[in-house]
This record gives sequence, C-alpha cells and structure tokens, in this order.
Amino acid sequence: MSVRLAVAMCVGAALIGSYGQPAAAQADAHARAMARATCQSGKHSDAVVDAKGATERSPDDLGPRMRLADALVDQGCYQEAVEILEAAQDAFPRNAELSGKLRDVRSLVTEQTYIEGLTQAAESAKFTRNQLRCMKLSDIAACEDALHSRPDDVPLLLAKGDALMQANRPEGAVTAYRHVSQLKPGDEAVKTKLAGAEALLAKNQPPPVTQPPGAGAQGAPTVAANTAARPRAPRKTPAAVAANRLAEAGKQTPAQPDGGQRLTATPTAAMAALTTYSNDAPPGQTN
Repeated sequence: MSVRLAVAMCVGAALIGSYGQPAAAQADAHARAMARATCQSGKHSDAVVDAKGATERSPDDLGPRMRLADALVDQGCYQEAVEILEAAQDAFPRNAELSGKLRDVRSLVTEQTYIEGLTQAAESAKFTRNQLRCMKLSDIAACEDALHSRPDDVPLLLAKGDALMQANRPEGAVTAYRHVSQLKPGDEAVKTKLAGAEALLAKNQPPPVTQPPGAGAQGAPTVAANTAARPRAPRKTPAAVAANRLAEAGKQTPAQPDGGQRLTATPTAAMAALTTYSNDAPPGQTN
C-alpha cells in the first residue's frame, strides 16, 4: 500500500511540474522579450551607462568589463554582452571566471534564439488558423484577429466583407470593401461588392421622420393651429349682481289695488341684496 502511495505521489509531482514549467517559461520568456525590446530601442539602463564609463576610464581592467557584461545581460542585450566578453577573453585568455561567464551568456543567446523561433512559429500557426476560419467558415472574429497581423491583406479583407454581408451587417462590409478598393482601385469585382454593400446599407436605413404642417419645435401641432381663440364673457361684479336682484324684485312686486304702476323695491330689500354680496365673505370663499 505504501509503495502505491509513493508511486502516486511521484506521478502527481511530475504532473504538477509538467504543468508549472510552461507557465514559468512563458513568464520568463515574456520578461526577456520586454528586456530585449528595451535593448533594441537603444535606451540603456543607468547600470549599463555607468559600466561603460568605468570601462572607458580603465580599458585594461577586467572588472569593469565584467560589470558591463552583467548589466547588458540584465537588460536582455545578450549578444552585446557576448561581444564584450569575447573582447575581454582576448586580453585575459586564461581567466576561468571570464570563460564561465562567456559560456553562460552564449547559452542565453542560443536560448533566446530558440524562444524567438517558438514564438514566431506559434504566431504563424495562430494566423493560419484564423485565416482558414475567416475564409472557409466566414468567422468574423477570426478575420479581425488575422487582420491585426496583416491589416492590408486583400483576401482577408474581402472574406471579412463577405462574412459581414452574410450577417446582414453592411456598414462593416462597406468599410472592408472600401479598404480593398483603395488597395486595388481598378478591380471591378471589388466595385461590384462595394456597390451591393452600399445599396443594402441604404435599404436598411430607417425612413426620415416628417413633421406635419403647423408642427411646433417638438413635432406636435401648436395649440394656436388646432384651437381658435374663444372670447370669454366678462365677469359680473357683486354690485351689478345686486342691481339685477333689485330689478327682479321690483318686477315681482304685486300691483296696487287702485290699478297704479308697480312699486319699486323697498329700501329693506335693497339692503338685503347688497348685504348678500358684501365683501365680508367667509375664509376660503369669494363672492
């Protein structure tokens, strides 16, 4: 039972190591690539500048050359470090430390070349896969990924335009076909594709919104256009209402026995009518 457990632990450790090494290698390769890009830009670090100054001041000393090689290695400039160490080995051919450092840096150059080859192979394989998916399967995302590497690839642009037309996305297709027409201005097939995409784009556009006559700024008819101004009756004052009441009271007074004319309203009735429309109204009410 213990033997099986030991074997299982060994297998598990091997699997963990096999999965962990690629991730660590990728991180290390990325760091080295970044350092290499800095080296290729020509902007050396402060350590490299200081070591170069010390080497120029003491050209016959091995120490400044070793420090310069170390600074170049730290920045990812492996080939430059090899050249410094090879020149130093000519002056100090029997120095064991120098020989060992030169051997290590040469191995870094070999490893860097190998990693760069793997990176280029992986990028090439990724591009080939995206190219096939774009041109054979009308995969729009694959077309876009492939065009990141080759933005002026005419077959890819045409395949992307065709895929967008199949997806009823003529706006993107117009952009792709116009790019191709700029690269191949005399190609009639490209002109035909571009005209078809533009026609579909125009067909899919919503019709313009028209406003009816007399519409206002918000698109709704104005009130003055729909409704005519209606005159409002003048409001009667309380005094006028009281006077009308007096007149009505006078009209309703019975005739005198002697057959004379009707009597006017009594002062008491007039006072009562005026009191009814006085301004001393209860709170919250108006006469």
